[in-house]
Amino acid sequence: MKRIYVIGSGTGEYGQLSIRAGKILFSGMPVYFRTSRHAAGSLLRKLGGSRLHTFDHLYEQGETFDQVYKTILKTLINGVNRRRRICYCVPGHPSAGEEVVKMLKKVCPGFGIKLIIVGGQSFLLPLLDLLNVDLLDGVSIHDALAIERLKEPSRDHLLIAQVYNRQRASAVKLKLLELYPPDYPVKVVSGAGTAQQTLCQLSLKELDHQPIYNHLTSLYLPPAPGYGLGGLMEIMARLRSENGCPWDMDQTNSSLRQYLVEEAFEVIAAIDQGDDQALEEELGDLLLQVVFHSQIAREQNRFDLYGVIDKISAKLIRRHPHVFGPENAENASQVRQRWEEIKAGENNSGAKDALAVDYALPALLRAFKVQKKAAEKGFDWPALEGPLDKIREELAELEEAWKSGHKEAVEEEFGDYLFSAVNLARFLKINPELALGKTVHKFLTRFDYILEQAGKEGRPVESYNLDQLDQWWEEAKKIRKLGNKSRNRHGKSE
Repeated sequence: MKRIYVIGSGTGEYGQLSIRAGKILFSGMPVYFRTSRHAAGSLLRKLGGSRLHTFDHLYEQGETFDQVYKTILKTLINGVNRRRRICYCVPGHPSAGEEVVKMLKKVCPGFGIKLIIVGGQSFLLPLLDLLNVDLLDGVSIHDALAIERLKEPSRDHLLIAQVYNRQRASAVKLKLLELYPPDYPVKVVSGAGTAQQTLCQLSLKELDHQPIYNHLTSLYLPPAPGYGLGGLMEIMARLRSENGCPWDMDQTNSSLRQYLVEEAFEVIAAIDQGDDQALEEELGDLLLQVVFHSQIAREQNRFDLYGVIDKISAKLIRRHPHVFGPENAENASQVRQRWEEIKAGENNSGAKDALAVDYALPALLRAFKVQKKAAEKGFDWPALEGPLDKIREELAELEEAWKSGHKEAVEEEFGDYLFSAVNLARFLKINPELALGKTVHKFLTRFDYILEQAGKEGRPVESYNLDQLDQWWEEAKKIRKLGNKSRNRHGKSE
C-alpha cells in the first residue's frame, strides 16, 4: 500500500527528533521538506543526497498560499504514486498549523494512500514555557493567515501564529484594533524553543513598527478584562441556581414578557435622546432579557442561547442571498422584496395566517403591522387622500357616539379613529409607535419645566390656575425650539 509519512521536525534540532522519526528520515525514502527556512534545515545537511526536496521555491515565486498548498499536495501525490513511500517533513508538529496536512487527510483515502503522522514538538509548548503560561489555564490559538476568524476579545490567553512579516503583522493589528484598545500589551516571540528565541513587548498600536518578524514569529495577548457573552450566561445561570436569587429563580418566560417590552422601549428612548451612554446600558438590559429567556428554556431542555444564535445567523445568511449567495440586489427596495419572498417560502402556515402578527405586541404597533401586511396583499388606499378622508369620517363618528352618551360605542369609535390614524401614519411613512413615544417624551419634558417653575416659587403645581400653567407650557415650547435651532446650526437634525 502506498504510504506518506508526515514527520514533525519540532524546533529542528536533531536531538529533539523522536527515534521513530529519525528512523523514517534515514530509511532512504524520498523526503520533501516544506521549507528549509527553519531550524529543521540542519536536517537537510545531515541527510544529504538527491532524495531530498524542498518547496522553498514555491514561496519565492510569489504565489498565493492557496496556490502553494495545492502545488505541494499535487507534488506529494505524484511522488507517492511513483515511489510508493515518501516522507513529508514539516516544522513543529504536523497537526499544528499545517494546511497541506489537513488536505492530505482529506484526499489520501480516495487515492488509496495510507497517511502516517509522526509527531514532533510543536512551537506551542516552548512558547508557553517562555511566556510562563499554563495550557490548562485556557489558551486560544489563531492563525495570522485567518485572523478574521477572531470575532471577540479572548477571555483566555491568546496566541497568534505565523506572523511571518511586517505586512502580516499590520493586517493582524488592524483586526485586533477592532477588538482591543490601541495600548493593549502584546508580546512578540520569535524562534521559541531554539537557541535564537527572542521576546519583546509592544503596545498593539506599535505592532508593525519594528522589523522583528520572520517565519517563526508568534504574538501573545493576555486575557481581555471584563465579561464576554459566556460570562453573562454564567452569571445568569448562577442567579437561577439553587443558591441564586429568589426573584430570578421565580421567573418564567411568561412573567418576563412585560420586562422585555419595557427594555425594548427604553432602548428606543435612548436612541431618540441621542444618548450613547444610555443606549449602551439599555442594550445591555435588552440583551439580558434574551439571555434570561434562553436560560429558562435551557433548564427545561427546550432550547438554549447557542440555538438562538445559530438560528438567527442561519436566517440572516438565508435571507441575504445577495451577500452570502449568487444573487444581486441594487437597492434597499429589491432587498426588502426578496426578503419577503424568502420569508413567505419559509412560512407554511397558509393563507389564513397572512395577516397574523404577534398578539403580545402593543396595540398601536400591532395595528401598524396588520395594515402593512394587508397593503402588501393589495388591500390599501390608492392615495393619501383616502386615509385623510377616513380619519375625518372616524372623528365625526366618534363625536356622534360621544353625544349619544353610549360608552361602548364611544370606545369602539375611538378605536376606529386610532386605527385610521395609524393608517395615515403608514402612508406618511411614519412608525406610529415611535411617533407617539416621541410625543410622550416631549410632553414629559415640557411638564417637567412646569414643575420646575412651580418649585422655584415654593408652591405646589396644583395651586396654579390653568392660564399660568399654560404660560409655562408655551415657555417650554420656545426653549425647545431655540435648542433645536442651535443644534441645526451645528449640523444636527431636530
